[in-house]
Amino acid sequence: MTTETNKRILVTRLFSEVWEQRKLTVLSQIVSPSLKDDDNLFNELALRKEYLLLVDVVQKLVGPLKIEVLHFLESNDWASVRFSITAPGPDGNTPINVKGLLMVRFEEGLIAELISQIDSFKLFEQLGQLPDEALLACLAGQKLTWA
Repeated sequence: MTTETNKRILVTRLFSEVWEQRKLTVLSQIVSPSLKDDDNLFNELALRKEYLLLVDVVQKLVGPLKIEVLHFLESNDWASVRFSITAPGPDGNTPINVKGLLMVRFEEGLIAELISQIDSFKLFEQLGQLPDEALLACLAGQKLTWA
């Protein structure tokens, strides 16, 4: 029998309470105070002060989402997480299922850095915002153009 580590608990809270339930106050409980409001918390998309706005934008795009941890590995101050996001889509009839990777650095038992990547091509294909197999088309040298 294994016990869940504090790192896994914090990542689970990030996914379930912040992303799924949109509990705005939880972020301040699980993120280190060393991470300032103007520090990047989600790749190039959101600073810490904008993170909850990003959660709202994603929820509006995909509908209520569910995140499942597929793999969780930790080493020293870092954890690596492979996860799956499922959602009904904005209309409730456009199923979304994408996978992602998250690297989390911890400092004094709190999240101090997030490096995240999701399969954006797959997400936007499923939402109908990119043509099917857009990544393959791009790899073949085709350009995606908008009118």
